[in-house]
Amino acid sequence: MTEKNPDSVVDRLERELEDLILKGEYGPGDRIKENALAARFGVSRAPVREACRLLQRSGLVDIVPNQGAFVRALSLHEIVNLFDIRACLGRLAGEQAAASINRQQLAQLRTLMAEMDEASQDANAARYIELNIAFHAQLYDATGNARLAALDGQMGKELRIYRRHGLAFGGGLAVSNLEHRTILAAVEQGDCAAAGRELERHILNGRDRFIRAMSATGQLVLNNDVSAKPSRQRA
Repeated sequence: MTEKNPDSVVDRLERELEDLILKGEYGPGDRIKENALAARFGVSRAPVREACRLLQRSGLVDIVPNQGAFVRALSLHEIVNLFDIRACLGRLAGEQAAASINRQQLAQLRTLMAEMDEASQDANAARYIELNIAFHAQLYDATGNARLAALDGQMGKELRIYRRHGLAFGGGLAVSNLEHRTILAAVEQGDCAAAGRELERHILNGRDRFIRAMSATGQLVLNNDVSAKPSRQRA
């Protein structure tokens, strides 16, 4: 990576760091060491610092004065609030998708559904999560409502580090995919009310699966200010 075009470098670093966070290489509360990250990507500290500022705007990073940048750590209360907001927006998305979806979009959803079935049967959580994100993105794209899709996408990123707990716990993949199938059936039938209701229910069920998983693994109580007191130091 070179620094011939500073804007390009910052954009690339933002994507790279976001990817590391969303994949879990950087966990909630982890400190982002500018020097180590700059050395890793062969750049100076300045674009790393700017990339962190951009990710702060998107809700993935906290910058603490005199301490540095940390992966944002959400409290349980904040996580539940995000799920609840997504659920309300999900009802609208389901209704609009059922009313607006075209044949090509419907075919793409069916393909993703089949691939999620396969990933679920293989207990391949990483692959399932990737397909799950694509399924929801396609569904929101079918609404024709770009603002709604952007809002859901941003909240989805904030929750993604935590959501893998619920999906991988207690047969969550299979259960989650049955819910996807119910949503898809309503969309196929053009039943706006049912599609909205089922998508809202799916998101709320995901919230409940998350809470059960965190409780079972002893992680239910999350610090409200983890970002100021990181538990781990990461490059």
